[in-house]
Amino acid sequence: MEIKLLILDDDKEVLENYNRVIERYNRDISDCSIKLYKAETLDDSLEYIKYNKLDTAIIDLNLGTSIEDNGGNIAIENLLTSFRLPIFVISGEISKLDEKYIENDMIVAYNRDEKEFRVILNEIVQAFKSETMKYFKRDGFLEKKINEFYWNHLSKTINAWRDVENEYPTEIEKILSRHTVASLNEQLYVDGNAGSFDKYHSGEMYIIPPIKKHYHTGDILEKEGDKFIIINPACDIVNKGKMEFYTLLNIQEARTLPKIINKQLAGQETYIKENLKQSNKLDRYHFLPKFAVIDNDYVIDFQNINIVNIGEDCTVGNPNYFECREINIKDYKRIASISSPFLKDIIARFSAYYARQGQPNFL
Repeated sequence: MEIKLLILDDDKEVLENYNRVIERYNRDISDCSIKLYKAETLDDSLEYIKYNKLDTAIIDLNLGTSIEDNGGNIAIENLLTSFRLPIFVISGEISKLDEKYIENDMIVAYNRDEKEFRVILNEIVQAFKSETMKYFKRDGFLEKKINEFYWNHLSKTINAWRDVENEYPTEIEKILSRHTVASLNEQLYVDGNAGSFDKYHSGEMYIIPPIKKHYHTGDILEKEGDKFIIINPACDIVNKGKMEFYTLLNIQEARTLPKIINKQLAGQETYIKENLKQSNKLDRYHFLPKFAVIDNDYVIDFQNINIVNIGEDCTVGNPNYFECREINIKDYKRIASISSPFLKDIIARFSAYYARQGQPNFL
């Protein structure tokens, strides 16, 4: 296995030290070799990024000249535009890292001499070997699935899609993207058409952080430690003048439910598994599993409804209508969104909960 590593640093002595450590590493490790691309200037790094298929990079932030004072951040921006890879920042001026990269888990930053380079090199190799990184590589599982979809399906209707392109030239990218995602999901939704649905991991339920620009149906919000979900119909959310208020459902920890709270821990876990996690037997609640910022097992409470009014001056003619509409809900921080297939289930169960009607008694 070969890892193509770009190192951008304007200090020749530092570059040579990196090179010596990598040469020793290649001699000592039999199942992995590192191919080094050394760049002393921003322009050199941009050439490597443009013409080579890189796997990871080490970036110094301060390249020592007034022209390239922000060179490290520029190199990172170009790497993010061109590749899906982990980036390691090693710099004597770590404070120069652009704020937008600080909370990005794919960008790891170290002050120079904070760790031995050999240790960082091991981290790079382990990151490269992870199955998650392999999935997103240019020759990884995702790319292979897209290739299969293209040749086995899209290519058979390509002339029809060219007609769509001619009719909707500005929309064709979105149209094809939605079609591609839907087709890939169709392949993975059922376990080989064997009559059973695949089991989903909790991480598939969420989009973190939210993708949509504005507050939207299915957004999970947090305010003063409490969590909520927006349940307004999507058609009201996206159209001007359709809303007077945001409708929020309260989200609470599953273990605080009356039927669970007094049980022992093992009993709580059993109850959650049998009544919420696998089957959602409780009509009033919808289960939200733990993942990342969703830091515990939660339930949406269909009875606990909260209202947030939109701004009074938000008229349809307001050019900043959507920003105006969100003035009063800005106190609620968006932390995640429910992905589309799971959101449909929540809305259907919410609607069904309030549409319940028992069979009448007959004389």
